[in-house]
Amino acid sequence: MLKISFEIERREVAEAVFKTLEREVVFPRGRIKVLADGDRLKIVAFASDISSARSLSNTILRALYIIRGVEELP
Repeated sequence: MLKISFEIERREVAEAVFKTLEREVVFPRGRIKVLADGDRLKIVAFASDISSARSLSNTILRALYIIRGVEELP
């Protein structure tokens, strides 16, 4: 099993988005786990193969990109 970890500053919007993704992104070849640790949020993707790992990391990065855009709105 492959594991990819992202660690970001814990923010309300990011935590809500990734907690939702954690429930939605579960399939036979991979899943996402979200862990809160003090002021940090750790997002971990578990994948059974490289293609699934790429897909999960793209999902996480796309969500981070959208969260950043939302946080920058006036």
